Amino acid sequence: MTRSWCARGTATILFVLAPTAVAKSQTVHTPVAGSAERTAIVKTLHAGDDDPQSRFTFRQFRVLRAGSRAIAYVHGAGPIGDFQAILKRDGQAPWRKVWGESDGGSNSCETGAQHYAWALRLIRTYTAAPDAIFPGIVARTGELKRMAQADPELQCVGDLDGGPE
Repeated sequence: MTRSWCARGTATILFVLAPTAVAKSQTVHTPVAGSAERTAIVKTLHAGDDDPQSRFTFRQFRVLRAGSRAIAYVHGAGPIGDFQAILKRDGQAPWRKVWGESDGGSNSCETGAQHYAWALRLIRTYTAAPDAIFPGIVARTGELKRMAQADPELQCVGDLDGGPE
């Protein structure tokens, strides 16, 4: 009787601790300036720049690894203005930008709501709290949805790229 209770107790403890171990392996971090990971992400952001020597100033730079996949969120400013971007990497493949919003231009609240909802769904596939990777995305997505219902043609987001096709 004591033996089976101990076995069940040990199994219960391991079951309870297992999610904690998984959660800790999926922590959001900011890559150190000059690190290979940060350099690869910045290089991807510069792809197609007219001036490859232009510099970015980052307000937020967050990366989450989930097994063989990784997702990054960056918010910063460059020579053309403020921007936000989501990048992802599968296995050993290079980073690729999959979502973005930047200053200039404008899109409707309806388009913006769809764009942000897509990003929110993507982030949730990484089993992390979306705001831990992209601060404020949950509230912004809800706000854009409400604005789109009130006035779908109102221009309330900047230039959008990537995201829903």
